[in-house]
Amino acid sequence: MMNRKDLKYILILLPISIFAFFSNIWVRPADLMEARNFITAREMVENNNFLIPTLNGFLRFEKPPLPTWFTAGIMKLTGNMTDEYILRIPVAICSVLFIILLYYFMKLLTKDSFKSFLVAFVGTTTFMLIKTGNENTWDIYTYIFAFGAITFILKGFQEKKTRDFIIGGIFLAGSILSKGPVGIYGLVIPFLISYTAVFGFKDLKLNLKKIFLMVFVATVLSSVWAIVVYSKYPDIFLSVLKKEEKTWSTRHTESFIYYIDYFVYMGVWIFFSFVAVIYSWSRKRNSNKNISKFIFLWNILVILFLSFIKMKKKRYGIPIYMTSAMSVGIICEYYYNKIWNELKKSDRILLNVQGIFMCVISFAIPIILFFKGYMIGSISLKYMLMIFIIFISFGVLTLNFIVRKKELSIKFIIFGSGILMLITNISTNWFFDRNFIKKTNELIEYQKIKVVRKNPPISDVYGKYYEIEDVWRIGKNIKNYDENTNLPNEFIFFGDVPEEILDNYKIYKKEIYVKDDGNLAELSYLEKQEV
Repeated sequence: MMNRKDLKYILILLPISIFAFFSNIWVRPADLMEARNFITAREMVENNNFLIPTLNGFLRFEKPPLPTWFTAGIMKLTGNMTDEYILRIPVAICSVLFIILLYYFMKLLTKDSFKSFLVAFVGTTTFMLIKTGNENTWDIYTYIFAFGAITFILKGFQEKKTRDFIIGGIFLAGSILSKGPVGIYGLVIPFLISYTAVFGFKDLKLNLKKIFLMVFVATVLSSVWAIVVYSKYPDIFLSVLKKEEKTWSTRHTESFIYYIDYFVYMGVWIFFSFVAVIYSWSRKRNSNKNISKFIFLWNILVILFLSFIKMKKKRYGIPIYMTSAMSVGIICEYYYNKIWNELKKSDRILLNVQGIFMCVISFAIPIILFFKGYMIGSISLKYMLMIFIIFISFGVLTLNFIVRKKELSIKFIIFGSGILMLITNISTNWFFDRNFIKKTNELIEYQKIKVVRKNPPISDVYGKYYEIEDVWRIGKNIKNYDENTNLPNEFIFFGDVPEEILDNYKIYKKEIYVKDDGNLAELSYLEKQEV
């Protein structure tokens, strides 16, 4: 199935996807979800217990453990439990794997290597996929493994080999062990519905036994951890399941049309993704009408399925960007093989709009960075000049293509859009994330709190008001304090020390650090006073 041409395209996609998913993993501090994953992984390694997850010393069964196992694995492999960029390596690797799977899936579906390459290229340069591919949270894992299961289901349909369905079952188990059944609901079921609606039930009927085998493999592999946890903590495990079930209908609830603006998060492909949901547009720009209909229906069903769930966040919409990348890539392939004079008027308008959009981005980015960065001294002149040369040159080149309508203008707009997305992402993320904290004179004298995480204190740390991110920031568990807490002779208190503690303890040292959000964190070292 795979030939030398496929190998060539994959070897091109690999460095592009590595650049997309690895270039920013060192930039941003951990948010709440990442902090939970990192802390749980750290405690797995420290306690040498990988089956019973804990968070700040408390049992943590809210999320399946596979992403945390990956994180704990990289901790063990590198010996590093503090640097966020190291701990994001697993998610970046999985994101690169998704691009290869996307290429392989499209090759199975279309038998067209170049079309598969363009689809994978669009996926690599889609803003939301890049963003979530830099974040070591549960969501991206469950959908990548679900997509892997779909890829091998399709391969099994075509080649009728039991091995493919077993591999699909392993991927499906990985999806369940990453975030329960959400990957199946949000991606796999819409795939099966759209596939059978377009291509019929023949493949499903012929491979029914193999599909049951796949489900059996997925069920067995994904159930082992739940069975172990349930056997040790049945009441707690069941209570967590009930709480999570309630959470999906009561927290972060949004309207049915919450994902209607998804095309904005496609980044540079915003206009292409918008026209891709116009069925007549997609159908007329794909030589294979069944494939066009299948991908269009799959995309719509994914949007509808995710919209039916009350609990919504932008990152929960990851499957939308996966299927939209396919629609956009197919439209790009249609344009790539045309010359300007062959295009319809609507096609020319779209490509001109895309070209103007590229020019606006190219000229706007250096202006924004100049006034937001260089003028306040957070960007050096050397970096500012480099940004200016890259973006202005790109803008002038784009303007030249769209004005002169050269034969290569369509090809430049397609590949130039993706390249522009990558350089915009790395330059703006570097600036906005690294300069998120307001650098006032008041804060300059304080060290960043990651210094504490690098060398966590030996004494026990207590706190009354703290965030779970603080547990990650200081590199050590924070014990909850109340008036009935039996305190040791020496300890550290995170935050303001309550008055009742000072009746029996004295502060002999105090340290103040700057947190990632720009607020200050205070660590007070206390010892018991002699009576």
